[in-house]
Amino acid sequence: MRDIIFHFVVAYLATAAFGIVFYAPVKTLPFSAVTGAFGYISYYLILQHIENSEILACTAGGIVIAFLSEIFAAVQKNPVTAYEMPAIMPLVPGIGLYRTMITFMQNDSVGAIDYLFQTILSAASIAIGLILTETVTQAWLRHREKKRYY
Repeated sequence: MRDIIFHFVVAYLATAAFGIVFYAPVKTLPFSAVTGAFGYISYYLILQHIENSEILACTAGGIVIAFLSEIFAAVQKNPVTAYEMPAIMPLVPGIGLYRTMITFMQNDSVGAIDYLFQTILSAASIAIGLILTETVTQAWLRHREKKRYY
């Protein structure tokens, strides 16, 4: 439990720092930090409990981030991207790109391509999680609005 709390706090602080660096609106910073922390915790828990689940963990993190971003955006009447952009930073597979470059520099082309492929899959799975959640949310909102007028 201490491990989860530690990861939550670090992800919260990292997300808030990225929000400050990217000039996110000040009133969205605490909410985007919470969004990023919960997204990272979902990623972390899946990685801990399911072997070889990097893609699933990234997708779940993207889903959680998109879902919470939609909620906070609706409540505070702000764009969703004000919450998503800083919140996604803890999930970005930067270490994969670093390993890819180091492996290329060591003349291990096969290993570098393997790292590159894993990194691209991780980034794509985060995007899929975001897009899937936003599509479902928008469809639900349209359905709800149609129902109100009939």
